[in-house]
Amino acid sequence: MKHRAKALAVAALAVGCLTMATSPASAASMVTTYEVVNVRDLPDSHSHKDDVYPANYTVLGLCWQWGESITDNGYTNDVWVSTGVKSGRYSYWISAVYLKGDTLSVKVDRVRYTG
Repeated sequence: MKHRAKALAVAALAVGCLTMATSPASAASMVTTYEVVNVRDLPDSHSHKDDVYPANYTVLGLCWQWGESITDNGYTNDVWVSTGVKSGRYSYWISAVYLKGDTLSVKVDRVRYTG
């Protein structure tokens, strides 16, 4: 339950973000994985795997959006966090089901992915 609550904090405290932020640092927050997680080009598990982040890896989360629901370790979450930009669009997505963090400080803006 602890991991789910922390992962859901990404969505619960987020503010809408409809376009690429001009100053990502102001809208971004550090996020930390609690186990190994695949990094995807798009917010779904079938898109190209760009990288793998190890457990307890801290990275800048630029924004979030709803995507494919991921179920693991008994929890389900459909929030994905972008950790980078590729070709002028948000990319390097990780499922929030694998994130931990402080529910009071995890503030990552939402972006709508337009494909």
